[in-house]
Amino acid sequence: MLDIFWGGYFFHPAALDYSGDTCQNGCAYCFANINKEFREGNLKGAINALYKKQPATYMDQLLSEGYPICISNRSDAFAANNIRDTRALFTHLAEAKNGLFIQTKCGPEMESLIAMLGDRRDVIIYITITTIRDEISKIVEPNALLPAERLAIAKRLHAAGYLVLIAVNPLDEAWMPREDLEALTADLKTAGLNHICLEMLDIKRKRLGTLSAGRRKRLLDAVDNLGIANRNYVRECTQYLIQQGFIVCKKGMPYRTEFYNDISARLGLTMPVLQDFVNYCFDTYGTSARVINYAEFAAVIAKADFFKRTFHQNTLRGYLLRSGFDTWRDNKQVHSHKELLSVIWNDPRHKMGIRNHSLFRAVGRGKTATLDESGNVQLYFDGAPHFGGKKEVIEL
Repeated sequence: MLDIFWGGYFFHPAALDYSGDTCQNGCAYCFANINKEFREGNLKGAINALYKKQPATYMDQLLSEGYPICISNRSDAFAANNIRDTRALFTHLAEAKNGLFIQTKCGPEMESLIAMLGDRRDVIIYITITTIRDEISKIVEPNALLPAERLAIAKRLHAAGYLVLIAVNPLDEAWMPREDLEALTADLKTAGLNHICLEMLDIKRKRLGTLSAGRRKRLLDAVDNLGIANRNYVRECTQYLIQQGFIVCKKGMPYRTEFYNDISARLGLTMPVLQDFVNYCFDTYGTSARVINYAEFAAVIAKADFFKRTFHQNTLRGYLLRSGFDTWRDNKQVHSHKELLSVIWNDPRHKMGIRNHSLFRAVGRGKTATLDESGNVQLYFDGAPHFGGKKEVIEL
């Protein structure tokens, strides 16, 4: 199925997501399988969408403009049960103008299928490595290729000229202890693989009770690290990788990075991400204290003409639903990305809201943020992250 990449807004460079059938990798931590165990792709619908001549919907316009397609955030295109459909889809994608962001744990036919795309290199290959230990991989992700096999494919694709990202996603100390991470990064450095993405194991403790006994057992000791322990470990590893000279991406990290710039250089058009604004603040202000307003934020994020358009359908509101029900409920009409960005800037309830980022704090008095003449909050930035509990308004 080809759809708008609702859940990727503001942190993923792809605008669209193609997902096949539920893949057979059987990963214990897979959010897609936890949410819905059985899913079916729609290959015919995806192919038809690529050839639509009159873009009518917001998704049609994203495709027509050439925004990238993620393959896939909810299944693996190279899992054995998806190979036939992937082969058919790649026949058409070889001629498409949309960049491709391929997320995978690889598969035996992966390299031959990627070769079908021809000489194009506006293709990002994102390969997940959650552990380097076969005995853990066989339990946590039982039907995926073993980690050493994935790393071998990553090295060959890198040598062939593709931008390959290694994703330790999710990163958990039970699966990837520090000594293993150091061994992995030494191997990557030798191979010239410099881009690493880290993310937490995103399973809330209260949700553990809803998992089947079998799935919970296959998470191994990772269940003991959920929450603060996992967050702190990922934060520690992020700092380590940056110190080692890697180009790192971690959602919400308080550092400058070339990670997304390197992706954009390959894909061309990409969706705006919050990291663009973080980079802008560091490049413009360094660690000098500064009050920033919404207009400055919108000018950085909504640079492309596409994000200045007004859409007649109320489709953009769907981005809010995926990241915060309350903000979706309270914003009945959203017809432009600027309106959407206004919500992300002002509303602290929104999961991707900039006020939840550790680098920014609302300016105000007491516990109330003050508004500027345009009705928007102002945010304080000094280059220093503020971790911990709920952020208080800063009074200047």
